[in-house]
Amino acid sequence: MKAIAIACCLAALSATARADDPAPDEPEVDETKVDETKVDPKPVPPVEPHEEVFVVNGAQTTDLSFSSARGVAEEFLVLPEGGEVGGRLRTITSDGGLGTGKLALTDLALFDLSAEYAIAHHFELDAQVSFLPKQPSMTHEHVFQGGSVTLRRDLWNRTALALSGEAGPLLGLPGFTYGGALFLSHKHRLNEFVTFALAGGASTVVIDPTGMSSELLVEGGAHAAILARIPNGVWGTWLGAGYALPAYHHGRDPVSGMAADPQPRLDIDYGNAVQLADDWDLTVDLSILDRGELTNAATRLPILDGGFDQIQIMVGIERRMHGKQESHDRGIRDPMIQL
Repeated sequence: MKAIAIACCLAALSATARADDPAPDEPEVDETKVDETKVDPKPVPPVEPHEEVFVVNGAQTTDLSFSSARGVAEEFLVLPEGGEVGGRLRTITSDGGLGTGKLALTDLALFDLSAEYAIAHHFELDAQVSFLPKQPSMTHEHVFQGGSVTLRRDLWNRTALALSGEAGPLLGLPGFTYGGALFLSHKHRLNEFVTFALAGGASTVVIDPTGMSSELLVEGGAHAAILARIPNGVWGTWLGAGYALPAYHHGRDPVSGMAADPQPRLDIDYGNAVQLADDWDLTVDLSILDRGELTNAATRLPILDGGFDQIQIMVGIERRMHGKQESHDRGIRDPMIQL
């Protein structure tokens, strides 16, 4: 009997729990002790390489927007670091201006040497000198055609300020010309392929012939350009236009002796660029520069580069020099002020 009673008790204890039976208490978990090995780490976003693609802005008398060949597609207006050196040959054609009749494609040429350097954070210093390797046999202009210095400063996103000064010899006269310009530039990326570039400001030119009174001209100007590129950076193109309006003038034209009569100007610029290698760029540019009328000397300036109506065809090459930080972090540096 005792064995039967013990068996009945064991069967009752091992019986299946009913649905209305209360659930057993679950053991408490100490939330302060979490196994960190089972927590997924926060993913780190990959660093995208910075594209070394470019579109170049050509020579423009009404534009101080860009200095660097790669600054357009990389979208900086001021070199972030390092520097660039380059040279370009500009042939000048015109219906007149030197007093020798029409200028053919190979009658007159300028050669420019340029250098840009990031002198400090958000600051860039540019320098350029021009020479005259080719001119008509009947002219005897100075081989050295002057130079310019430009200081650029980042202001805010995609916006920069450029202050420049230049000097050079007069055309067909003893004496010098000098002046300066102040331009504000801004870039706007429309999409992966197209960028708009705008610039506006003022420039001044002083004509100072030897033994004669000087002439002063102050102009307000604006420049707009459309820049297009292939994302891989092999090729780029641009089309721009500049407009300048005389704001103040004083003095007489030293050639005709007439009172200075400056006119509004409209310049057009079109070009293409090819990346030859990681640090080498080749550019070809066509610029149509407007300055007065051929039949009225008072509307022109006695300056070879841009002093009269002319068409310039430019072929240039540029070499990029990397700074210490850029040479170590090439391809992952912050693109500062995207244009």
